[in-house]
Amino acid sequence: MGEQATTFKRIERIIELSAGLIVVSGLIIINLPIIPTPNKTVVCIAAVSVAVFVFVWHKLKISISLMNKNFVESIVYLATIAIIVHVTGGARSYFNFLYLLPNLSVSTTSTRWYTVTAWFITSVFIFGEALLFPQPSISIISGFVSPPLSLAVLNVWAVGLVTTYGRFLAREVETAQIAATEATLEKEKAINKLKDEFLFIISHELRGPITAIRGYLELFLSGEIVKKEGEAKNLASAAFRQSDRLNELIFELLDLSRLEVGKLKLSPENFDINKYLDELLNKEKERAKEKKIEFTFKPTSSALSVRADKERVRETILILIDNAIKYTGEFGKIWVWTQSTDKKAYISVADSGVGISEEDLSHLFDRFYRSVSTHSVGSTEEKKEKSIGLGLFLAKSLIEKMNGEIFVESKLGKGSKFTFTVPLSASS
Repeated sequence: MGEQATTFKRIERIIELSAGLIVVSGLIIINLPIIPTPNKTVVCIAAVSVAVFVFVWHKLKISISLMNKNFVESIVYLATIAIIVHVTGGARSYFNFLYLLPNLSVSTTSTRWYTVTAWFITSVFIFGEALLFPQPSISIISGFVSPPLSLAVLNVWAVGLVTTYGRFLAREVETAQIAATEATLEKEKAINKLKDEFLFIISHELRGPITAIRGYLELFLSGEIVKKEGEAKNLASAAFRQSDRLNELIFELLDLSRLEVGKLKLSPENFDINKYLDELLNKEKERAKEKKIEFTFKPTSSALSVRADKERVRETILILIDNAIKYTGEFGKIWVWTQSTDKKAYISVADSGVGISEEDLSHLFDRFYRSVSTHSVGSTEEKKEKSIGLGLFLAKSLIEKMNGEIFVESKLGKGSKFTFTVPLSASS
């Protein structure tokens, strides 16, 4: 509402300035050698009266819409123009064209009925002048005198034509505005829906680690845990892992918000990807071991130097490993390996898990895309759920930010393989 009020004030100010410019220019033109000679006194009084009216009208605090206010103002303009036309030659006046201005204004800013009303009032003024007042004879061509009534019909037709065109333009603008408004509303609905989904997913996903941490700590503090040897360390380790997972989720959300506003900054550096992954994957091997998953890392035989942001590579690897562990059952396998070709380093993460359906593959990297599918593995049924639907979207965004690519190969029940690339360093 505040912006709308400001817009109306700006429009009123423009109208005031425009009216002032028209009055000043009109007073200059009226002093030209025009035939028949106009009554300059009446013209000046009419011009000054209009200027005063516009100033006062826009200063009055009247509770009517801007459209109604402009319509009343246009009717006053028409009455003033009728006076000017009368004292500058009547039906044959050169100033009949002034009727076009208020009619064009009304037709482009008001309703259809206001447009018809303005044109009707204009027609009354034009025909009234032609029929009620004697007109001076002006012979443009020797022996030919144009009848006042014919000129009146011509002027009314011209005003009607311009008014119709103005109304057509108004309809076009109105249609465009409606379309733009509908598009804006649809976009707002989509954004609100996205926010609702985001809040629901985040609250659901963060609840898991928080609940686990609280449960472990409650057991630890209850005193019962001291009765079982080694349980204290196990629970403390589990609580630490859940807090670590919670921390990773928060980092993902922060990076996602930075990506959205274009404020994610990279710090590329040269480093050996084999050595870096060997250190990074030690903790992930322990996670896999707890689930009885065989974890294998196979680097290239020689050092593989890349130029990338270490932190973003770490985030990507952890997202892929987390998915692999989550969707691979007990006694499954996970492989990580590196290779290089065409000035790129390829890092692959494969698993023997439940795999991904063809339908899900096409949407796998979409933001907030989640699906739940089941697949029988032996005598057990494993459930696959795409977490909060941000991990793979974030991984793809980070890799592309580092001028790399990410691919996926998978079949339902046959496991999955994710591969991403980063540029090799100049020394490689």
